[in-house]
Amino acid sequence: MKIIVSHSAFKQTLKLYFENGEMPTKENIVEIMKKSKLHKVGSDSTYFRRASTITGWINWIMNQIEE
Repeated sequence: MKIIVSHSAFKQTLKLYFENGEMPTKENIVEIMKKSKLHKVGSDSTYFRRASTITGWINWIMNQIEE
């Protein structure tokens, strides 16, 4: 978990999750990723696909915390 959250996009998404008590929208996650200046992302469809990955990892982290 520590390594995952060391990446800005994951860290900022998790922070927003804790602040709002729910998973940020994919649109919000895409904005976070764009501000994080991810490398080799050429299109919005790639951002949205990767937003799904971030959502999946954040859900996994939250499940680990709850256990």
